[in-house]
Amino acid sequence: MPAESSVIDLFEATVARTPDRPAVRFRDQTLTFRKLNQHAEALAESLVERGVGVGDFVPLVIAEGVEFPIGLLAAMKVGAPFVPVDPGWPASRLAELFRQLSPRVVLAVAATAPALVGLGTADHVLIIDRTQLVSGTPTGPRPGPDDLIYGYFTSGSTGTPKCALNRHRGLVNRLAAMSHHFGDGAEQIVLQNSKPTFDSSMWQLLWPLTTGGQVVLPDRQGILDLEQTCHILGRYAVTITDFVPSVLGALVSLLELRADLCAELAGLRRMLIGGEEANGAVLDRLWKLLPDLRVTNTFGPTECSIGSVFHEITEVTGRIPLGTAIGNTAAVVLDDARRPVPPETVGEIYIGGLCVGAGYLGDPERTARAFVPNPFPEIAGDLLYRTGDLGHHTPDGLLMFDGRRDDQVKVGGVRIELAEVERVLAAHPAVRGAAVIVRGEGDARSLAAFVSLRSDESHTVTPATLVDWLRASLPPETVPRAVTVVDEIPLTPHGKLDRRALEQVARTAAGSAPVEAPGSPAEELVASAWCEVLGRAEVSVSVPFADYGGTSLLTHQLAALLGLRQAGPVSLAHLLAADTVRAQARLLGSGQSDTGAAVDLGLLARDADPSDLVGAGVPPAPTVARQLLLTGVTGFVGAHVLAELVTRPEVELHCLVRAADPAAGAARLVAVLRAYGLTDALTALEHALVQGRVRVVTGDLGAPLLGLDDTAFRALAGAVDAVVHAGALVNFLRDYGAHRRPNVFGTGELVRLAAAGSGCRLHVLSTFSVLSAAARGTSGTPIGPDRLPGLDEPLPPGGYDQSKLVAEHLLERARGFGVDAVVYRLGEIWPHRRIGLPNRASLAHSVVYAAARTGVVFPTGARTDHLPVDLLAGCLADAVLGAAPAAGGTVHLLRPGGLGYAEIFARLAEAGAEHLGYAEFRSRLSALAASGDADERLVRVAMLLPAPQGADPVAPASFDRLFTDSSAHFTSCELAGQAFAAGSPLADLAAFLDRLDVAR
Repeated sequence: MPAESSVIDLFEATVARTPDRPAVRFRDQTLTFRKLNQHAEALAESLVERGVGVGDFVPLVIAEGVEFPIGLLAAMKVGAPFVPVDPGWPASRLAELFRQLSPRVVLAVAATAPALVGLGTADHVLIIDRTQLVSGTPTGPRPGPDDLIYGYFTSGSTGTPKCALNRHRGLVNRLAAMSHHFGDGAEQIVLQNSKPTFDSSMWQLLWPLTTGGQVVLPDRQGILDLEQTCHILGRYAVTITDFVPSVLGALVSLLELRADLCAELAGLRRMLIGGEEANGAVLDRLWKLLPDLRVTNTFGPTECSIGSVFHEITEVTGRIPLGTAIGNTAAVVLDDARRPVPPETVGEIYIGGLCVGAGYLGDPERTARAFVPNPFPEIAGDLLYRTGDLGHHTPDGLLMFDGRRDDQVKVGGVRIELAEVERVLAAHPAVRGAAVIVRGEGDARSLAAFVSLRSDESHTVTPATLVDWLRASLPPETVPRAVTVVDEIPLTPHGKLDRRALEQVARTAAGSAPVEAPGSPAEELVASAWCEVLGRAEVSVSVPFADYGGTSLLTHQLAALLGLRQAGPVSLAHLLAADTVRAQARLLGSGQSDTGAAVDLGLLARDADPSDLVGAGVPPAPTVARQLLLTGVTGFVGAHVLAELVTRPEVELHCLVRAADPAAGAARLVAVLRAYGLTDALTALEHALVQGRVRVVTGDLGAPLLGLDDTAFRALAGAVDAVVHAGALVNFLRDYGAHRRPNVFGTGELVRLAAAGSGCRLHVLSTFSVLSAAARGTSGTPIGPDRLPGLDEPLPPGGYDQSKLVAEHLLERARGFGVDAVVYRLGEIWPHRRIGLPNRASLAHSVVYAAARTGVVFPTGARTDHLPVDLLAGCLADAVLGAAPAAGGTVHLLRPGGLGYAEIFARLAEAGAEHLGYAEFRSRLSALAASGDADERLVRVAMLLPAPQGADPVAPASFDRLFTDSSAHFTSCELAGQAFAAGSPLADLAAFLDRLDVAR
C-alpha cells in the first residue's frame, strides 16, 4: 500500500481495479465496488453542497446496514473525519457529543433520526436514502495522509466523554500490516463483527474495501445473538473476523452445547481477538471444536489506529503474550522517568510510530498528558502515547500485559473509566459517596456499584432508581448491573478505596438474600439451569439473574440449556427481559417463549400459499429420474444420501452448497464424506467431481431463487428432474421467524423450480414433530401419514416444527397446481450400521457416548426412535430413482417398537460399564467435562442433562422427556418395497457401540 496514500485513495484504486466484485453484503443486499462508490460519491456531493470540507466532523448516527460504509466513504471523499455515534446513547450524552463536534451535517437514516429530536441538530440532519444516491461528482480538496480520518468517543475519567482522533497515515499502515500478516485481503470475506462505535470495526470494513475483499455486515437486531452470528458466518462463508475474549468464551460455550453450529464456522480460517486479556482455557476449548482455526492476539488503544501489536497464538502454555509491534510502529516499556526497563521488569507501555493519533478533540491538556515527546530517534514520529497499561518484555522480545496503573477497566471489550461512573452516581442528590468495582472473570465480568446515602434523602431513593439515574447519562455497556447501599464506602488505612472490602460486601449481599425455593416443576427446571450456569448450589426464584452475577453472555448459555431441556425454543431477548426464575418459568409455561406472543396464523396461511410460485400447466414429473438436485448435503442425513447416490452411476447430481465458489463447495462435500467415514463413496465422489457427474451449485436455501441469478436458476430448473430436499435450519431455540426463510421460503423456491422446469418431482424430508400437538390430542390411536394438522389447530411448540408444518401445507397446496411432491417424515436417525460414526450434533447419540466415557449406566425409561442412516439413504435413493410412492404421497419412515436406553446401557454394561446410577453418572460426567480429556460432545451433554434428584439412581423424568419414541404415536410405512420392521435395533448399533471406549 503506497505510504503517501490516504485510505480513500486505496479504496478508489480498488474500485478501478475490480469494479464488479462484490464489496458489501447485508441480508439479501449485495453492493459491488462500483455501486458502493457511486452511492458514496452521490452522498459526498450532498455533503459538499452543505459546506462540508476537509477537517469538518461528520457524525454517523446510523443503524447497522449498508448506509454505514456509504456514509464513512462519503465523508472521506471530501476530507471530513467521520465519528460513529450510537443512537441508543442517552440524549444528554448525544447533546454533549454534538456540542464538542459542532457538525455542519449529521448523517442518519430514517430509523435513527428520532434519536436526534430535541438535540438542536434539526437543521443539520441529512438522511441517507440509498435509493436516491444514484451518482455524483464531489469537488474540492482531497484528504492527505496526515489529515484526520475519524474520531471515536471513549469513556473519560473526568466524567466527560473524550473523542480520540486518528489520521489516514496510521490506518494505511495498519491495513498494510493486515495484508503482510494475513495475506491478500482480496481473498478474504470479513464479518464486521464489532459495533460501528468500536474502532475495531474499522479494519473489518476498510481492509477488504481497500484490497478487493468482501465485507459482511451483521444483522444483530438490537442484541448480541451469538447463534445468529454463527449462521451469518456460515451463510456468507466468512473467512476472518474478530471477537472480544469474553464474548469468545460465551461463543465457545454455545458451540459446546450446539455441535451443529460448529459446521457454520467451517469456512473461518482466522480469528483475531483483542480488547481484553486473552483466556488460554477458552482457546484450548475452541481448538478442540475448530482445530484448524488460526488465532491472533491483538493489542492497541483507540488513540493509535486500532491496534499495533500482534501475536500468532500457536499453543497455550501459560499467559498469552500481547506480541510484537507491527511494521513502522513500536511498543516500549518505560519506568516513571520514561527510561526503558530491562526484560522481565514491569513498566508502563508506550506506543510510537506511524500509528500514533492526533490526540483528543478540544482538550489540549488531556492530550499533553497522554501524548508525550518521543526521545527515541529510532522510533518514527514526534510523540509517544502513554497507554496506562502496565507490561514487560520477555527475554525474546514478546510484550506481556500486567494490568493498569489507573482505574480504567475493560468489560466486554469496552473501555470504562470507573471514575466516570462514580461521578455520575455521586451527582445524584441523595448520594453521599459512590464507588464502582469490577466483579467476576471472563464471561461473568461485570460492574458493581456501591453508594452511601445522605441521611435526609435515604428514604427517597432505591437501588433501582439509581440504576435508572445512571442509564439516563451513560451508554448501556457502562451501567453497573446492580447498586448496593452501604453505610460507608470502605477505605484502606492509607485512605484509598478498599476494593476487597467491597467485593466481600457484594458476596455477602448475594449470599444473605433469603432463598425462596421453586414452587413448581417449571421453576425447578429453570432454577436447575441457573445453578449450572452461575455455578451456585441454589438460587431464589425471586432474585434477578444480574444480582447473582448473571450477564448477557451467560444468558446465551441459559437460553441453550432451557431450550434443549424443555425441547422447545427459548428467546434470548425474552430471557433478558424476564430476569427471575419465577418470571422465566412463567414465560416457559405460557408456551410462548419462542416469540413472546401467539404465532400469527394469517402469516402462516400466507406463507403456505404457493400461488405466486406456480404458473399454469406444470409439466408432469418423469417416471425415471436421472438428474437430481440435492440440498442439505453437508448435514448428517444429507451426506449419507449423497454417499448412496454418488455410487449409482446412472445419475448426475447437482449439490446446493453454501460456499464462496464451486471449488470451496466441492471441498466441503469431500470433507463431510471423510468425516463420516464414507470412504467408498468418497472415492466415487472425487471421480464424479472430475468427470462432471457431480456439480456444485453455490447457493443458499434462505435466499430468493436459492441464491442464484435468474439465468442460473432457470438453467437448473430445466436440467433436474427430481429434488431430494434434506436441507433445513434445525434450531430448537429459535422461533418460527428464524426458521421461516430457510425452511418455508426455501421449500417455496424448490416449488418454483419444479414448476419452471420440464418436469420434476420433489422429495422433501420432514419430521414427526409436525404432528406433536395432534398426538397429544389422541387417545392412543396411531396417526397415519395422511394426517396433516390444519394451521388453525394447536400448533407444535417449536419454531422448527412450525416451519416444517407450514412447509408441508405449502407442498400440499402446490400439489393442487400440479406440482409432484412426496414428503418423508423422520424421527431420530442413528449411525450407519457398518461404519458406526455418530451424528455429533445428536443428543441421543452423545448420551450413549457419555455413558461409555464415564463407565457408568443407570436406570431409565427413556425411549427413542431408531432408524439407521444407511437404511434410510438406500431406500430413499431407490424411491427417488423410480420406485417412489404415488404422487402426492406422505411416507412415515419409522421403525416400529423404538429402542429403550435401558437396552443400550445393558450392552454397555456387558462391555464393562458399571450400574452406579444417574447421580454418579452425572457427577463423573461433570468432572470429565471439566478435565483436559473432554471433547465438545462431553461438555455439551454435561451442560444439557438435568441434575439428579438427590442420590436417586434413576434418571429424572426430565431426562426421559429429552427423547421420543414416535412409534408409540404414529404408523409406519414401506418405502421402495421395504418395511423397516426387519432387523434388530441393537444389532444395527453394533458398529456404533464397538467404537465406544467404555471406561473400566
